[in-house]
Amino acid sequence: MVVVAVLAGGVLGGFRVGSEVRGQKVLSQLVGKIIVVSGRVKGDPDFEENSGKIKLNSLEIDGKSVPGTVYLSGRLEDIIQRDDRLTIRGKMSNGFGVYFGSFYSPEILQLSRPEPGSFLIRARNKLAKTIKGVAKDKEREANLGISYLLGLRNGLDKELTEMLSLVGLTHLVVASGTHLGILVEFFRKVFGKLSRFSGVYFSILFIMLFGGMIGWTASITRAAIVAILGILGWYLGRSIPAWRLILVAMALTLMVSPMNFLDLGWLLSFGSFIGIMILGPSLKSFFYDRPGGKLVKHGKKTVYIFPKGYKRIEKPGAVAEIILATVSATMMCAPILLYYFGTISLISLVANLLVLPTIPFAMGLTFLVGVLGIGVEIFGGFWFLTVVEKIVVKITTILLSYHIGVMSFFSEQKSFLVEIPKGDVRVLLLYIPILIPFLIVGLVNLKNQRKQERLFHEEPEKYLRFSVD
Repeated sequence: MVVVAVLAGGVLGGFRVGSEVRGQKVLSQLVGKIIVVSGRVKGDPDFEENSGKIKLNSLEIDGKSVPGTVYLSGRLEDIIQRDDRLTIRGKMSNGFGVYFGSFYSPEILQLSRPEPGSFLIRARNKLAKTIKGVAKDKEREANLGISYLLGLRNGLDKELTEMLSLVGLTHLVVASGTHLGILVEFFRKVFGKLSRFSGVYFSILFIMLFGGMIGWTASITRAAIVAILGILGWYLGRSIPAWRLILVAMALTLMVSPMNFLDLGWLLSFGSFIGIMILGPSLKSFFYDRPGGKLVKHGKKTVYIFPKGYKRIEKPGAVAEIILATVSATMMCAPILLYYFGTISLISLVANLLVLPTIPFAMGLTFLVGVLGIGVEIFGGFWFLTVVEKIVVKITTILLSYHIGVMSFFSEQKSFLVEIPKGDVRVLLLYIPILIPFLIVGLVNLKNQRKQERLFHEEPEKYLRFSVD
């Protein structure tokens, strides 16, 4: 079955990659020429001051459909939004990364928008506008909260964007698996109290709505697949091994778009996921776990054995869990960041530890600000709602001001910034020392398990046994 699966995957992958290769070949022949291209805006455009960055896919050139994605940048209208249809004219330049071509300051010939348009996008824009209106005296904090909750970075000023990059917190303002995981866990716990089916149904429904609202980026797609598999496993009472989740998620996201393999968001998403799910437990085992039980065959039965005088496995506290998860994710992503950007802050880990634990509260409070603002609009400024709104806005802006203060302080510590030439493949060798603890712990655990099983068969009277048949 493994051989059949590999062959089937190779055939399907070949067909899927083939279309991308044909698109790349067509576009590469047009480099240096002035052409007219029509396409759909992929993801949310990124506008900053008088410039913008847009991705176009579902391309049409001379009335013919061409697979692939092109990159636009320059003076672009900030009214453009996701799923709009753009027709542009300009000189095409070479592509980079996941882009088969690029245009700098192209001329926009036509802009069309589906009518009535996506309800989810309109709802998101309405919520963002309400939050900005309610917290108008704290515009910077409001924009940061909106970026946490909705992944909209357009309101962030240039200085704050640079601070996020220097401190290594950019991942917090891009809707990702962290944000989706926090929200899905909330829905699962709330609706799971009604019934397990309710927990599954409403969690998956929320995932689909969240993806439609934020956009199905590589990171969100990965997180959605993992979250759905995890929820189904919880419903069925099955524990799915982390490596299986990773392989399935990788295969499905690459089937959606083979170019995801070159997408920085995809690489960082899986890097952090592998760090948390694979490297994290190894570090936890290295620092905390004590010899425990093991399933072994004893005659016709399977038994769980414990050495006499067995001590319960020690578990890390909440703070230690956060530290281990953050360290694991940061270690796995560091070589990728160094390769693409050539810079990384040695104190980004500290900044993450100071900010990450409060992100769920910042997201929840920002959402509550928006809901209260809409409530005040509907009920005409009912005094009780107005008072609650002011209190929540004050608490939210204090928390977000704390985040900005942390970012500002650590971004000024230039002496901790490591800089190397970008694109140096040798930085990937850092994975060798990073993975050493994982290998050591795995080998030590395997040796101890085999020794324990051998001793049990030799002297079973020295062990406690519990049948699992």
